[in-house]
Amino acid sequence: MNQQRKEFEKYFYPLYQHYHQQHSGFKLREANFSYQRKIQYFKGEDFIKFTTANFEEIKGLVPLTDKKKDAAQIAKYLLECKIIWRIDRHTNDPKKKWPKLVTLVRDQTFVEDGFYTWSIDVKNKMNSIKLAAILLGVFLICLFPIWPFSFKYGIFKFTIYLLISLIGLQVGRLLLYSIIRLFGYEFWILPNINDDSYGILGSFLPIYSISKYSDGKLEIALRLVGLVAFFMLIFVIVQEPHHLTHITDATGQTLDDVFQWGKEKMEGKQEPLHRRAIPDLSELIKQAEEDSNNAQNVLQDEKLEKPEVQNDL
Repeated sequence: MNQQRKEFEKYFYPLYQHYHQQHSGFKLREANFSYQRKIQYFKGEDFIKFTTANFEEIKGLVPLTDKKKDAAQIAKYLLECKIIWRIDRHTNDPKKKWPKLVTLVRDQTFVEDGFYTWSIDVKNKMNSIKLAAILLGVFLICLFPIWPFSFKYGIFKFTIYLLISLIGLQVGRLLLYSIIRLFGYEFWILPNINDDSYGILGSFLPIYSISKYSDGKLEIALRLVGLVAFFMLIFVIVQEPHHLTHITDATGQTLDDVFQWGKEKMEGKQEPLHRRAIPDLSELIKQAEEDSNNAQNVLQDEKLEKPEVQNDL
């Protein structure tokens, strides 16, 4: 970016900050711009509402000759100066209210139902903090071998619990979906958790989704069969709860074994797998000697147990 453009954008920094100040009420969303980078964008109608409500403060930040309360002329001026760009939903983006994949459009006229983004290159302090945190994290990971044992073991236990939580979440939401599906509804906890087109926060929103199916006769019959099987399973669990107890006990024992294995592995008590799989020469010789001694002991025992044959002659 040349110096003239930087000076030009610097002139509009106060206007940009006015729209992006904390608790301003100006709705912003994140999207992927042509598979290249993340951007923040807004809707034209939100721009009009915010500008109209704060026109007296905004009009002094834009060099307009006509100071009438017209938010559309401010939007038009910013488009002409290429301070904001009109964008639209990418062809590969799913049809949702707020797109997650956008691209630039040729028609740079202002319409209230369109989407727009700022072209100002603003230095975000938060990005610097994130970069420093990433570098610090990489540095700490590289020093993992010299961490105190309690820290390393704590990280190991945390990752195991995190893995169990993620697997439990997937299994639980699938079981809950299957049960509620028997009653003719589709219910998902965190429906976007596995959708890569959403960001980190977008994957956890909404918390749940529910909708009713319009099933045919075949689906209704299958649901009835599933309901009968479900209630039979509940009856078996109530009558014989020890089955459930065995499962929980086995799960707890497996988890304890995993923690014990990890602790011994970090303490160096566990021999590497390749050494355990392929014994060395000394172990083979020792094993051969033990086998030979065992064979001799077996022969001696057989001789002692064999009855003596008396000679009648």
